[in-house]
Amino acid sequence: MDPIVATFLILAAAIVAFLSARVPLEIVAVGVALALWATGVLTLPEALAGFGDPTVLFIASLFVLASALDTSGVTRWVGSVILARAGTRRGRILLWVGGIVAVLTALISINGAVAALIPVAAVIARRAKVPTSQLMIPLAFVASAASLLTLTGTPVNVVVSDLAATEAGRPFGFFEFALVGIPLVAATIAVIIVLGPRLLPHHGPDAAPATHTERETETLSLLPESVRTGAVTTVTDTRLGRGSRRTLVITAAMVVLLATGVAPPAVAGLAAAAAVVATRVVRLPDLYHGISWTTLVLIAGMIPLSVAFLETGAADVVAAGLLSVVGEADPHLALLVVCVAVVVLGQFISNVATVLIIAPVAASIAATLEVSALPFLMALTVAGAASFLTPVATPANLMVMAPGGYRFGDYWRLGLPLAALFLVAAVLYVPLIWRF
Repeated sequence: MDPIVATFLILAAAIVAFLSARVPLEIVAVGVALALWATGVLTLPEALAGFGDPTVLFIASLFVLASALDTSGVTRWVGSVILARAGTRRGRILLWVGGIVAVLTALISINGAVAALIPVAAVIARRAKVPTSQLMIPLAFVASAASLLTLTGTPVNVVVSDLAATEAGRPFGFFEFALVGIPLVAATIAVIIVLGPRLLPHHGPDAAPATHTERETETLSLLPESVRTGAVTTVTDTRLGRGSRRTLVITAAMVVLLATGVAPPAVAGLAAAAAVVATRVVRLPDLYHGISWTTLVLIAGMIPLSVAFLETGAADVVAAGLLSVVGEADPHLALLVVCVAVVVLGQFISNVATVLIIAPVAASIAATLEVSALPFLMALTVAGAASFLTPVATPANLMVMAPGGYRFGDYWRLGLPLAALFLVAAVLYVPLIWRF
């Protein structure tokens, strides 16, 4: 079979499987890798290379570090700061909740930050007599925006930075994402404060459902077991625990290594993960519970598909077709089409998988237009964070569904203006910072 045809068929089958939610994400990802080998598109070492990819190892180390921050009580202590200072005015509460979730997301990733602050937001809502439905979606949406603050904010950032190193000659810096992340976090909080009261429902939480739909179960599988089983709890002990100082020192050391580029991300992350285990902040059994194995397998299995898109020329075929429609005069038009595709797909399948699918096409378009791939890749990251329209778009969206008492259709009302904002930022603002 022609490698390009085989690659497109495998991609189509993967998308159908993702959308159906009937096949576990891990099976789809492993099936993609094996199918690429079985059809001769990639050799066996190439098809399985994702499982040893430095990007995957770095993301795994971040899960370990997030577990250490939670185990040592750092995230609970940060939550107590909000309780002490947020007050009872809705705008002030949203500013404090938004600010703290942004800091936590930058440190421990979006899912860990939302899981840590859900109980805090529930307590604040009760104390301030604000409906929980006015706080929970804002918590998840601000966390999505804050995932653009640092390299460690979300696995998408790590994947895109690795692609940038290959396609543009350099990775994105640790804090480089903040050039677009800071304005988007501020704009997201402002939109929520202004439009939230009218676009969000006004009611309390429903009882958590005993069972989840297949699509919800698939989305929740992207969370570590420790987060899935303890995301909604009562805030009890907010003191810093044993090992908190060690954890903060280790985290700071990793950030310095990443920010200065002294060590590759995988090395800095693995060293930090080893340090929190060696200093007994995290025990080995807890370490395995704190890792989202589904996320790691998903990325490891989809990386070869991204490679196949580039090596077989499939990305060039898609890029040529797209450019024949929008033309080559203005790269902004091509960027708009690519970002719209990411935003739409990202509401129904993992944004990591979406970016891995679309990124080779974006890189090929940049090469054809003879412009830098950096604005395309950063725009994809911004579009990938615009997962606001459905509860199944991200694990964070789904985590706040029961505590906020939301229905499926409650997300898009506030999510639509935010998605439009992110799309504008991706197409018009990003190229001002990362020039074509």
